[in-house]
Amino acid sequence: MDEKIKDLIKKLERSVFAGNRAAAAEELGKLGDINALPALIEALDDSNPKVRAAAAEALGKFNNPEVVPSLVKALDDPQSPVKKTAIASLEKIGTPEAISGIVKGFGDRDRFVQKEAVKALMRIGSIEAIYGLEKALAYPDDSLRRISITALGKIDTYEAALCLVKAIESSDTKVRKHASETLGKRGKSDVLDELMETLKDPRQPVQEAASETLCKILNVSTSVPELIKALEASSRDVRKTSIEALWKIGTPEAVSGLLKALDDPDWYLRSRAAEALGDIGSPEAARGLIKAFDIYENSVRKAITCALGKNGTPEAVDGLLKALNDSDSSVRESAVVGLGKAGTDEAILGLLRALKDPKIAVREAAASALGDLKAQQAVPELIMIIENPESLIQKTAIGSLEKIGTLDAVSGLVRASESSDACVRRAALKALERINKSSPLLANATEKAEIPEEEPALKGCLKGCNSETRIETSKLSGNIHKTSSLKELELSISVEGSEESRAHQNAVPGKRKGTRLTCPYCSGNLNLPIAPNFCPFCGMKLKFKC
Repeated sequence: MDEKIKDLIKKLERSVFAGNRAAAAEELGKLGDINALPALIEALDDSNPKVRAAAAEALGKFNNPEVVPSLVKALDDPQSPVKKTAIASLEKIGTPEAISGIVKGFGDRDRFVQKEAVKALMRIGSIEAIYGLEKALAYPDDSLRRISITALGKIDTYEAALCLVKAIESSDTKVRKHASETLGKRGKSDVLDELMETLKDPRQPVQEAASETLCKILNVSTSVPELIKALEASSRDVRKTSIEALWKIGTPEAVSGLLKALDDPDWYLRSRAAEALGDIGSPEAARGLIKAFDIYENSVRKAITCALGKNGTPEAVDGLLKALNDSDSSVRESAVVGLGKAGTDEAILGLLRALKDPKIAVREAAASALGDLKAQQAVPELIMIIENPESLIQKTAIGSLEKIGTLDAVSGLVRASESSDACVRRAALKALERINKSSPLLANATEKAEIPEEEPALKGCLKGCNSETRIETSKLSGNIHKTSSLKELELSISVEGSEESRAHQNAVPGKRKGTRLTCPYCSGNLNLPIAPNFCPFCGMKLKFKC
């Protein structure tokens, strides 16, 4: 034995001063001579806790399994620093026997000792250490269970995750919640099957914890096969999360899973799957939706039709055209809306076909969509609708003609302004007025040769033979502020062109000039160079005393 080792052992055993004994133990640990082991083990019973702690630390540096029993015995020391040092030394040795000794620290009344034991097992990270941490979950101390679950979450192995799944089955609410949060943060799907089994637990709180955990895992998982497997979960929330995750991924494999989700027993989840397929917008999704269209009931067919409307592919348009033949009018209406979004030539042909649908809602949606698309080929059909008193969608057709705005559309509106239906006349006149404001040259095209002055479309209506139409036109002409225009308007709507009325128009102009006149019906200001026979604002026949 080396003389230096002999001197240090002697100092450790015989020195009167505790500081000298502790320093000797520390030095012997650094030197690592096996001959010093008996003296260091003996020093674990020293009267001074500093010497005992120094001896425990020195024994850990030898990394010799033979000292494990002595270090385990040191865990019964009355001083916490000694026990914590003994645990640290057992961690360095790391054998199964050492791990068993560390587990003994869970029963200590000092929480710092418990925490040191948990941290030691976490750093070891072996299967034995994981099972040691699992034992901590059986202890009544909340703090110990909490830090043990956290430690298991930091050990990135399947065995550690499996222990956390078991913790979800705990009857303790806090344990379940913390285990669920820990697995969610871990974000791996390697225990998905085990969580699925946990969902079968008869206890509702356990089912809810497992469901919540699965949702958290699936939110961060990119494994499509695992997500598809989750579509079979008994928990609605899990299936919903899986559908939304597949939606975000959007690959052909994800599309396959979403098509499978159309079989979900929950109608809302079926609709979400259909919506996801529409949003992905791939030909594979469109073909899958079309194939599914013939299988499902009305609510799903409507969701599928809406999804095809969002899909935007040529395959989707084919599916929408097929949906126009569906027995459910709401499905046909959804198909019309989708065709309106597509806007292709095929889609327009389908919309023209839908104008003859037996349901008014479908016809109205088709007419509106054709207007939004400015489909010029729809003008003759829309005019026929306006002229048909039983069509019930004349106003929608008028609005679409206004949007299309071609010469033929304006001509149709002019004809509609002489309709026997007051509502149709009023709607057509308002449409013409808006066309006047936005595109006066277009509105003037039909009457340019005859009426070259301002407000051509409305004047085209004024030239008609329907007195009621002329009165309606006069009501809409409040935006004409020139005196000459008002005079022309007044003359145009004077349907009683008798000698008496003409004389009245020209009667004593000097007396009327500058005189403020007011219509007794609408209180409109009639301060005009001549006294009108009809009010240019409300169309009522006027009589003034000369």
